Amino acid sequence: MTYRIAVITVLSVLLAVCGWAQTPAPAPTTSVFPTIPLPTAIAAFGAFNQLGSPRFTAGFSAIYPVVGSAGVYGTTTADVFPVQAVDPTTKRNFYAISASLRQGVHKDILDTGRLSFLLGGDVGPGFSQAQPTGININLSTSFVATVMYQLNPTFSLIVPVRMLYVSGAGWNPVVEAGFTINLGTLPKAKTP
Repeated sequence: MTYRIAVITVLSVLLAVCGWAQTPAPAPTTSVFPTIPLPTAIAAFGAFNQLGSPRFTAGFSAIYPVVGSAGVYGTTTADVFPVQAVDPTTKRNFYAISASLRQGVHKDILDTGRLSFLLGGDVGPGFSQAQPTGININLSTSFVATVMYQLNPTFSLIVPVRMLYVSGAGWNPVVEAGFTINLGTLPKAKTP
């Protein structure tokens, strides 16, 4: 019995030494496409909200690493959309600008070459015109699933899907699509 224990112990030590003595794998070749962390980027996008008025809107967003090594990213998003309104004094129709500003946190779930998939959420105030004068302020919050596909080192296609909860009806998906610009690939400013 002690002979078996001694043989097993010697074999275990030899296997451990062999595993420890292995040479490291060669360094991977560098690619022009970034892996985690995603680059800091700005985006312009269009959005479709089936319950919105108007249904099509536009916006701007910034995405940046918060803890890039852990795949945690922040976003700052501004939606801007025209709303048809009536001037209370002249009774003329005009388009007023409404906007919302949201701050989000997202986790990078999957990366496969040029494709990244993030899950997260955002929250922030929305501003619109109150009748007859003034400003309405609402809270806007949503869950967000984002697909980002890198077209080249500078440009990526980004498709966030925001899930808005409508009381008594359920979840309303708002599909956004646009392009991001990797700020790290822009040429450096020249000093005179």
